[in-house]
Amino acid sequence: MNQHALSTTTRLLHWLVGLTMLSLITIGFYMVNLEAWALYPTHKALGVLALLLILPRAIHRVRQGFPKPVADMSVTMQKLSHSAHWLLLLGTLFMPISGMLYSGFGGYGIDIFGLTLVHENIVNDEVVAINEHIFIVAKNAHSLIGYALSALIVAHIGAAVKHHVIDKDATLNRMLGKL
Repeated sequence: MNQHALSTTTRLLHWLVGLTMLSLITIGFYMVNLEAWALYPTHKALGVLALLLILPRAIHRVRQGFPKPVADMSVTMQKLSHSAHWLLLLGTLFMPISGMLYSGFGGYGIDIFGLTLVHENIVNDEVVAINEHIFIVAKNAHSLIGYALSALIVAHIGAAVKHHVIDKDATLNRMLGKL
């Protein structure tokens, strides 16, 4: 086996989390900017499921460490890459957590496709925050993390394309299981 090859678990978790986060961020921007409120239940349910994927990925990554680069890179690029990977991991972890705190403490409840985890807090036919301070902090964090994570994902994809097209190294092929 190639010393740079990644395990099936690593590749599977990478792609599942990556595609799930791209979907959630896309739905999030769409529903907020176009006021497509009917998408909220789906967005929240997928966010909870995403956390269930992200937790094993984060545990796996902490236990296994990050893979060594396939190609030679300067120390600066290695540090930048390592930092970006940590930020991606933390962003994917804190994005659904902040969303759940936002929804739960905002009084909106948390459901997974009809299964209620946290009930809505309705008073006189109005949704009332359970804890206004946590709700506001979580709402702002969810928004900021969304923008930061979007930028990191674009940079991550751009780096993968650069490795494949310009550097012509095996970085992308490794994540595709072609090593």
